[in-house]
Amino acid sequence: MVNEAANSVFGCNDLRKHILSFIPKRCKQCHSKMNNNKFKENCNYYWKREWTQAECKKMPNYCNWCYYYVFEYE
Repeated sequence: MVNEAANSVFGCNDLRKHILSFIPKRCKQCHSKMNNNKFKENCNYYWKREWTQAECKKMPNYCNWCYYYVFEYE
């Protein structure tokens, strides 16, 4: 009976997207929580926590900090 309830909830794509949207997105490199703040691409606000935790526009699924200070300088 539990599988039937789970299948009915997760069988619907719209409902599954809505439920999974509550889980915070995490960076694939450092696994920190990312927020949805938008910043200009050319500005490096490395002293601001909001900028470091924002998702990078150039590399989705990675935070700005990992893109600029891990991948760019390797």
